Amino acid sequence: MSKNPTGIRLNRYLSLCGVGSRRKCEEMITDERVAVNGNLVTDLSTYINDDDVVTLDGGRITPQRPTYLLLNKPKGVITTLNDNLQRNHVGMLLPKHVFLKPVGRLDKNTTGVLLFTNDGELHYRLTHPKYEIPRIYLVKLDKIFNEALSDKFTRGIQLNRRETAHGKVLDVRHFKKNSELIVELHEGLNREIHRMFRVLNYRVLELHRISYAGIGTGKLRYGQWRYLNQDEIKKIKRLCGII
Repeated sequence: MSKNPTGIRLNRYLSLCGVGSRRKCEEMITDERVAVNGNLVTDLSTYINDDDVVTLDGGRITPQRPTYLLLNKPKGVITTLNDNLQRNHVGMLLPKHVFLKPVGRLDKNTTGVLLFTNDGELHYRLTHPKYEIPRIYLVKLDKIFNEALSDKFTRGIQLNRRETAHGKVLDVRHFKKNSELIVELHEGLNREIHRMFRVLNYRVLELHRISYAGIGTGKLRYGQWRYLNQDEIKKIKRLCGII
């Protein structure tokens, strides 16, 4: 452990361990949760060397190999890695030897692209609204959509006193009794799609996420997963401003 820049800064080390973004890691340090070589550390300027032992809440942590995974989430599965109520969850679908955090959430009955990673900094940027990472959805409504309302998505739909959701209607297909829309969002608010259409007096019957940060499921069937390739990883990092 050193205050001289001979290793890597402590918050970066924690992020490489997959415990959170650099900002969250800084909070862990200032909250007196991190120790180096048995000594509690609260100084954010601390640097870590190869022979240092770092613990978080008493447990040793070491940098993980950055891993990036895509799941085509099926219907009826909740977005959590474990569940005390014995409900079906995405953790049951992932490989047993990796420990990754879902990038955002999909509701139980929402299907499609769900990314996972242990890269704390990338996870933070993918989910924080200020980075405006695109998510594209296929939305099936309960009745015919009035296309004159499309401009409201661009201008913003007021969800409550504090939240205004923005988006873009990319395509509309009308059927005999209802419509399907392709909608692009960037903010990732809680149950954003459902709430936006509820304000417009529509009910979402089915919701499928086509892509997240430009990454789609391709030929993956529901419940199947795969690791992202190097081109996809570079694409996401470039979009997030990391490279």
